[in-house]
Amino acid sequence: MGRRGSNSFRRSDGLRALRIAREGGLEPTAIEVVVGTDGGITFRVLGEKAAGLMTVAPETIAEAREWQDEINKLKKRK
Repeated sequence: MGRRGSNSFRRSDGLRALRIAREGGLEPTAIEVVVGTDGGITFRVLGEKAAGLMTVAPETIAEAREWQDEINKLKKRK
């Protein structure tokens, strides 16, 4: 495998996330790229049911924390 260098975000990573979503039965309508504090990249692929949520995305740090807390609660339910 080739060396990645200092830039960990690659086009192929995003395309891989889309391909995995399609193979899982989700027809993507949006993709969100989240850069973590440690430099890690997370791709969130959203389907058509989530498209309506895009207008209520958090605008402040406090709202973003609340948003992430809700996501973490849903993850724990599984």
